[in-house]
Amino acid sequence: MNVLVTGGTGTVGRHVVMGLRQQGHRARIFSRHPRGHVDAVQGDLTTGRNLDRAVSGMDAVVHAATGARQSLRSRGDIEGTRRLIKSAKQAGIKHLVYISIVGIDGVAYPYYRTKLAVETIVKQGDVPWSILRATQFHDLMEIFLRIYSRLPGATAIPFAWKFQPVDAREVAARLVDVVLDVPAGMLEDFGGPEIRDFKSIAGSWLDARRESRKLINLPMPFKFIRQWAQGVLTTPEHRSGKITFAQHLAETYPLS
Repeated sequence: MNVLVTGGTGTVGRHVVMGLRQQGHRARIFSRHPRGHVDAVQGDLTTGRNLDRAVSGMDAVVHAATGARQSLRSRGDIEGTRRLIKSAKQAGIKHLVYISIVGIDGVAYPYYRTKLAVETIVKQGDVPWSILRATQFHDLMEIFLRIYSRLPGATAIPFAWKFQPVDAREVAARLVDVVLDVPAGMLEDFGGPEIRDFKSIAGSWLDARRESRKLINLPMPFKFIRQWAQGVLTTPEHRSGKITFAQHLAETYPLS
């Protein structure tokens, strides 16, 4: 099968590309910064640059691109997905797979509203689709922790946040299975093997990095902070992943 992977150099996209190629399928990368990858098209979903060229000759698309780190993420994700669906329809794409986030319904966080809007666009589009929601990647936990560790000697975080960290490689493997199958609409959530509060996650992270920082509980007034503490981003009945956050840390920070 010929599969286009938007965001094919990103956290999950690069593993989707690798998984497809290991199984003998063609995986074409569509990215703003393909950085010399083979079978890659440099372009931009927001503007549509080179999008028609990217979908040409493809059978299916895994849509893993996101502008989460950009100030114009809403425009990029929403308008970019509309452009992608339009080009995919014209190219005769048979299956569009979108990766989304567990528990985002009704959560007062702007990026999650964007993800919901993109889900709606995919559902209402003219290309057969599947949507997989996953919990937070191990890598995202580390991004959060680095952000909250900018104070000298301290890591200040909301202790009560609850997450179900999952390995991006396991989510990518599921996406590969999905895109090689027939369109199936909304799929079962894909969660990590454990639900943990952020204090315990931070403690494990500091231990693995052998850092002696003080953990400080950081109260924040936003509604989504309370929602995250209530566990809305977890899916206890779907512990699909096998790799724990502790195993991720052991792999990332091996003992010398």
